[in-house]
Amino acid sequence: MCVPEIFLDANATTPVLPEISQIMQRLCCNQFGNPSSSHLAGAMPKRIIADARKAAAQVFNVVDGRFIFNSGATEGINTAVLSVLAEYTGQNRKNAILLYGATEHKAVPEALKHWNHVLGVNAELLAIPVLADGALDIQFIAKHAPNALILCTMGANNETGVIQDLQAIARAIGGKDKQLPWLVDSVQVLGKVPLDLGALPIDYATFSAHKLYGPKGTGCLFIREGAPYTPLQHGGGQEHGERGGTENVAGIAALARIFDWLLDPQQSPLQAMDTLAGYREELLLALKNLFPNLVLNQPYPESLPTTINFSVPGFESGKIIAIFDSAGIRVSAGSACSKGKPQSFVLKAMGLPDWQCEGAIRLSFGPASSAEFIQMAAARINAMADRLKNLDEAERSGLWVPDPLNVGFAVYADETSKSLYYVGNRDRVKTWLNSYFSTDEWKQQLLSEGEHKFADFTLKISETGDFCISHEKLGRALSFNDSGVILSSEYLENVETIAPEIVSSGEYSFLDVREPLETCMQEAPKFGAGGWVSQRADWCRLALEFEGNTANQPVVAICRSGGRSLSVAALVRAAGGPNVLSCEGGVTDVVHFLAAKESVI
Repeated sequence: MCVPEIFLDANATTPVLPEISQIMQRLCCNQFGNPSSSHLAGAMPKRIIADARKAAAQVFNVVDGRFIFNSGATEGINTAVLSVLAEYTGQNRKNAILLYGATEHKAVPEALKHWNHVLGVNAELLAIPVLADGALDIQFIAKHAPNALILCTMGANNETGVIQDLQAIARAIGGKDKQLPWLVDSVQVLGKVPLDLGALPIDYATFSAHKLYGPKGTGCLFIREGAPYTPLQHGGGQEHGERGGTENVAGIAALARIFDWLLDPQQSPLQAMDTLAGYREELLLALKNLFPNLVLNQPYPESLPTTINFSVPGFESGKIIAIFDSAGIRVSAGSACSKGKPQSFVLKAMGLPDWQCEGAIRLSFGPASSAEFIQMAAARINAMADRLKNLDEAERSGLWVPDPLNVGFAVYADETSKSLYYVGNRDRVKTWLNSYFSTDEWKQQLLSEGEHKFADFTLKISETGDFCISHEKLGRALSFNDSGVILSSEYLENVETIAPEIVSSGEYSFLDVREPLETCMQEAPKFGAGGWVSQRADWCRLALEFEGNTANQPVVAICRSGGRSLSVAALVRAAGGPNVLSCEGGVTDVVHFLAAKESVI
């Protein structure tokens, strides 16, 4: 039950490698001088920064530009945008445009929007469309470049791993003779795709150390000679007067070591591209074993060799993340839109259907991953597939409310007659309905206004569509509107919470409120007087029927991370049931405490 974590979200961040950590610790503890100091204690840090700058120039073949060390890519993006737009302050350039890729990291359009407004430039923000394979529309760039004040693109996409053709973009804007300032977000190409700033007319390029085994809060910005520059922050003249504030010497030294690895692959922990591509194949094979109908959302194998972006029919991204999380594997989803269901704006821009955008999962590993790590990850995924195949088919008969706190919809299923009686808008839960009650097998009937009795339950539907479900024998009830159970804040606020270490004492019985796919990936610990299992669609039935245990032992609701247990405890109380406590942590937290106790014994 207590399995080690396998981190497969390296496009978000990577661990600091021991060699990097040792360098930083030495500098923080032994060579901690301020590089701006004139005495000898500042000499070594000053030289470290200078050497790091030289290494960066060598890695990227820079002959006519410079590097400014900063806090990372977001600061670099804002600095570059400010530097270009400062020239147009207050000019109200409504006929001009700010060009950026439709699949850029949100830092780019947000920086453009901010400085465009603050400086009074008032140009139009125009997103460059992408083709079905995620590549930027080169003809669109060429058409709009003459009216643009800045062009912002990325080297490789953080969600899909799509690698942009920077040479083609350069030709579209005039090559070496271009007039348009060009910013490239280079975060994801570092250590994965060669970037020759000497051969490309890129004016600004941003980098972050934490994407390649360095610390968070450290990065650098490349600025081509002659490109406009305005400091984002002013101070004591550090970085040759171009970025105020005492330099993060330890972080810069870490970044320098990363550059050293890129300059000398023989001494580097970073794997070659063909090796990484082989790792990706191994993981993809395991994923297809787990999800045979998996669909890739990226051009394959032309994308980054460390990234797999996929969707699975019938699964939203949150459900897949929960499955992996329960098995101790960390993956991520696409970005969330401002309203509606979470979905990847990157995949949306590529024209993929909603189900793929809403179900997108990004699995990514770092270039320093070992063969043993990939084998362990693949083995874990294959073990998940074995568990999934052995998952017992759930009982279909009875009362079901698939999303009780968000959607006012309920069904009563009679498996004998294969009849499904429902109230509410079924389109809002069609994914759940299709997965549980196929229209090929089940007859579906919308319930009309009035009272409808099914076994111990009565559904009373008003003329407005609001409804109430009551349990005739126990006298409990839950009321619903279009947004789900009408649950006043007092129920949530009054739920008693309990720490995982206390739950692990064995003095409590538990209520496991995870989904079946989660429970099959990680069993709940067996402790206390007993336990119950209830998935989301069964929460309301549980709330209306739950009576606790005969041992009169306190009951604690427990889930993957802590949020759902609070909701279920509140639902039980709202229905008029017994007091249920909520575990502040998740199943894994309880398991860790139990394992710690066993090791002491």
